[in-house]
Amino acid sequence: MDINYSLNRRIHQTLYTLKRGFGNTVKIYKLIDTTTDYKTGITTESSSSITIGRCIVLPARVQREVVQSISIISANKEFAYGGSYDADTRIFIIDSKDLPKGHVIQNDDWVEFDNYRYNPKTIEELVQHTGWLVTAKRVVGPTITEELVISEPELTSEDDYVKL
Repeated sequence: MDINYSLNRRIHQTLYTLKRGFGNTVKIYKLIDTTTDYKTGITTESSSSITIGRCIVLPARVQREVVQSISIISANKEFAYGGSYDADTRIFIIDSKDLPKGHVIQNDDWVEFDNYRYNPKTIEELVQHTGWLVTAKRVVGPTITEELVISEPELTSEDDYVKL
Protein backbone atom coordinates (compact mmCIF):
# COMPACT_ATOMS: atom_id res chain seq x y z
CA MET A 1 0.00 0.00 0.00
CA ASP A 2 1.36 3.41 -0.96
CA ILE A 3 1.64 6.00 1.76
CA ASN A 4 -0.07 9.30 1.02
CA TYR A 5 2.22 11.74 2.83
CA SER A 6 -0.01 14.72 2.03
CA LEU A 7 -2.99 13.02 3.71
CA ASN A 8 -0.85 12.06 6.72
CA ARG A 9 0.31 15.67 7.12
CA ARG A 10 -3.28 17.00 6.94
CA ILE A 11 -4.51 14.45 9.48
CA HIS A 12 -1.70 15.34 11.91
CA GLN A 13 -2.42 19.07 11.43
CA THR A 14 -6.09 18.44 12.21
CA LEU A 15 -5.21 16.36 15.28
CA TYR A 16 -2.86 19.13 16.45
CA THR A 17 -5.65 21.72 16.13
CA LEU A 18 -8.06 19.48 18.05
CA LYS A 19 -5.44 18.85 20.75
CA ARG A 20 -5.11 22.59 21.29
CA GLY A 21 -8.88 22.98 21.67
CA PHE A 22 -9.85 19.78 23.48
CA GLY A 23 -6.52 18.49 24.86
CA ASN A 24 -6.48 17.01 28.35
CA THR A 25 -4.11 14.79 30.27
CA VAL A 26 -5.13 11.13 30.33
CA LYS A 27 -3.48 7.86 31.26
CA ILE A 28 -3.83 4.73 29.18
CA TYR A 29 -3.43 1.51 31.12
CA LYS A 30 -2.44 -1.75 29.46
CA LEU A 31 -3.38 -4.92 31.32
CA ILE A 32 -0.35 -7.16 31.75
CA ASP A 33 -1.55 -9.93 34.05
CA THR A 34 -4.40 -10.85 36.37
CA THR A 35 -4.04 -13.18 39.35
CA THR A 36 -6.68 -14.42 41.75
CA ASP A 37 -6.00 -15.60 45.27
CA TYR A 38 -8.39 -18.52 45.60
CA LYS A 39 -8.22 -18.52 49.39
CA THR A 40 -9.41 -14.93 49.81
CA GLY A 41 -11.08 -14.32 46.43
CA ILE A 42 -9.13 -11.10 45.83
CA THR A 43 -8.19 -10.42 42.21
CA THR A 44 -4.99 -8.48 41.55
CA GLU A 45 -4.31 -6.75 38.24
CA SER A 46 -0.87 -5.72 37.09
CA SER A 47 -0.76 -3.06 34.42
CA SER A 48 1.50 -0.50 32.82
CA SER A 49 0.48 3.06 32.06
CA ILE A 50 1.30 5.74 29.52
CA THR A 51 0.57 9.40 30.29
CA ILE A 52 -0.60 11.45 27.34
CA GLY A 53 -0.34 15.18 27.90
CA ARG A 54 -2.74 16.29 25.17
CA CYS A 55 -5.33 13.66 24.35
CA ILE A 56 -8.43 14.91 22.54
CA VAL A 57 -11.31 14.40 24.98
CA LEU A 58 -14.70 15.24 23.54
CA PRO A 59 -17.58 16.25 25.85
CA ALA A 60 -19.45 13.48 27.65
CA ARG A 61 -22.71 12.13 26.35
CA VAL A 62 -24.83 11.14 29.32
CA GLN A 63 -27.82 8.93 28.65
CA ARG A 64 -30.12 6.96 30.91
CA GLU A 65 -29.66 3.20 30.79
CA VAL A 66 -32.16 0.74 32.20
CA VAL A 67 -31.24 -2.64 33.64
CA GLN A 68 -33.96 -5.27 33.90
CA SER A 69 -33.66 -8.87 34.95
CA ILE A 70 -35.41 -11.63 33.07
CA SER A 71 -37.10 -12.86 36.25
CA ILE A 72 -38.91 -9.54 36.70
CA ILE A 73 -40.08 -9.54 33.10
CA SER A 74 -41.21 -13.17 33.33
CA ALA A 75 -43.09 -12.67 36.60
CA ASN A 76 -45.19 -9.76 35.43
CA LYS A 77 -45.63 -9.35 31.70
CA GLU A 78 -47.70 -6.17 31.99
CA PHE A 79 -45.40 -4.23 34.29
CA ALA A 80 -41.69 -4.53 33.55
CA TYR A 81 -39.34 -2.32 35.54
CA GLY A 82 -35.76 -2.30 36.65
CA GLY A 83 -32.94 -0.15 37.88
CA SER A 84 -31.71 2.83 35.89
CA TYR A 85 -28.49 4.82 35.97
CA ASP A 86 -26.83 7.55 33.94
CA ALA A 87 -24.06 6.21 31.71
CA ASP A 88 -21.24 8.61 30.87
CA THR A 89 -19.71 7.93 27.43
CA ARG A 90 -16.76 9.88 26.03
CA ILE A 91 -14.76 9.86 22.83
CA PHE A 92 -10.97 9.96 23.14
CA ILE A 93 -8.83 10.67 20.07
CA ILE A 94 -5.19 9.74 20.57
CA ASP A 95 -2.46 10.87 18.20
CA SER A 96 -0.11 8.00 17.33
CA LYS A 97 2.84 10.38 17.88
CA ASP A 98 1.92 10.45 21.59
CA LEU A 99 2.19 6.66 21.93
CA PRO A 100 5.32 4.49 21.88
CA LYS A 101 6.12 3.10 18.44
CA GLY A 102 4.02 0.04 17.64
CA HIS A 103 1.64 0.48 20.60
CA VAL A 104 -1.77 -1.03 19.90
CA ILE A 105 -4.83 -0.16 21.98
CA GLN A 106 -6.89 -3.25 22.82
CA ASN A 107 -10.20 -4.06 24.53
CA ASP A 108 -8.46 -4.98 27.82
CA ASP A 109 -6.91 -1.51 28.09
CA TRP A 110 -8.64 1.36 29.88
CA VAL A 111 -8.38 5.13 30.04
CA GLU A 112 -8.14 7.22 33.21
CA PHE A 113 -9.53 10.73 32.84
CA ASP A 114 -10.50 13.12 35.62
CA ASN A 115 -9.87 10.34 38.18
CA TYR A 116 -12.44 8.04 36.56
CA ARG A 117 -11.86 4.80 34.72
CA TYR A 118 -13.29 4.48 31.20
CA ASN A 119 -13.52 1.06 29.57
CA PRO A 120 -13.45 0.99 25.76
CA LYS A 121 -16.66 0.14 23.91
CA THR A 122 -15.23 0.62 20.42
CA ILE A 123 -11.66 1.11 19.24
CA GLU A 124 -10.86 2.33 15.74
CA GLU A 125 -7.48 2.97 14.19
CA LEU A 126 -7.33 6.10 12.05
CA VAL A 127 -6.16 6.07 8.43
CA GLN A 128 -2.51 5.13 7.86
CA HIS A 129 -1.81 4.56 11.57
CA THR A 130 -2.12 8.27 12.41
CA GLY A 131 -4.10 7.77 15.62
CA TRP A 132 -6.83 6.00 17.56
CA LEU A 133 -10.49 6.81 18.13
CA VAL A 134 -11.69 5.24 21.39
CA THR A 135 -15.30 5.41 22.51
CA ALA A 136 -15.29 4.55 26.22
CA LYS A 137 -17.85 4.22 28.97
CA ARG A 138 -17.16 5.39 32.52
CA VAL A 139 -17.05 2.65 35.12
CA VAL A 140 -19.65 3.34 37.78
CA GLY A 141 -18.09 3.43 41.22
CA PRO A 142 -15.64 5.41 43.29
CA THR A 143 -13.01 7.62 41.71
CA ILE A 144 -9.54 6.19 41.26
CA THR A 145 -8.06 8.47 43.92
CA GLU A 146 -10.58 7.39 46.57
CA GLU A 147 -9.30 4.66 48.78
CA LEU A 148 -11.24 1.42 48.60
CA VAL A 149 -11.75 -0.46 51.84
CA ILE A 150 -11.83 -4.19 51.25
CA SER A 151 -13.13 -6.25 54.10
CA GLU A 152 -11.61 -9.69 54.17
CA PRO A 153 -13.62 -12.45 55.81
CA GLU A 154 -12.07 -14.02 58.84
CA LEU A 155 -11.25 -17.64 58.20
CA THR A 156 -11.42 -19.60 61.42
CA SER A 157 -10.52 -23.08 60.29
CA GLU A 158 -9.13 -25.02 57.35
CA ASP A 159 -12.71 -25.96 56.36
CA ASP A 160 -13.52 -22.33 55.53
CA TYR A 161 -11.07 -22.26 52.59
CA VAL A 162 -12.35 -23.03 49.12
CA LYS A 163 -11.02 -26.36 47.93
CA LEU A 164 -10.10 -26.63 44.25
